[in-house]
Amino acid sequence: MELWQALLVAFGGNATLLLVLGFLGRSVVKSVLAKDLEEFKAKLALTTVEHQVRFSTLHEKRAEVLAELYKLLVRAVREAETFAFPVEMSGEPDRKQKFVNAFNSNNEYLRFFDEHRIYVSTELCTSLEEFGRRLRAPTIRLGVSDQWEHPNKSSAKEAFQAWRAAWESVEKEVPPLRRALEEEIRVLLGVVGGRPS
Repeated sequence: MELWQALLVAFGGNATLLLVLGFLGRSVVKSVLAKDLEEFKAKLALTTVEHQVRFSTLHEKRAEVLAELYKLLVRAVREAETFAFPVEMSGEPDRKQKFVNAFNSNNEYLRFFDEHRIYVSTELCTSLEEFGRRLRAPTIRLGVSDQWEHPNKSSAKEAFQAWRAAWESVEKEVPPLRRALEEEIRVLLGVVGGRPS
């Protein structure tokens, strides 16, 4: 046997052994990694489902809060309009009762909003607070001016200005705010153009 053949047999046997050991080692490592990868995928899938359920529940709660806020807002606007309306219809409550209704409905709206503001974005919170203030301040001024039993010329003028400010608020300032709020709520709920997105 020549030298090169002896070297080939000596190194070939070791090389074959190393090759077999390398293949077996690689197979074991690959099997362990595949098992770890499957466990990781299962944990990731479970975490994803948990987050989806949590997000779905939170989104549902936000939708409920926004729906109730909007209902209270509409009621507050309607009562303020009824109170500030320049003509009194027969069969309606008297001015004092209209003021109480307007004041209470606005307070109910603001109370609910304050208790649930955590479900609403910061930007929408600012708009909702502004809406409540724009509705409340003129209503209170008009309610106070209605309390004067014997108005003089100055107080009558002040009462007229209070009525005009309240009416302009519900007729001019509140509708654009209400539309902006409606749009923002629709975006939050994923309803764009009247259809869910």
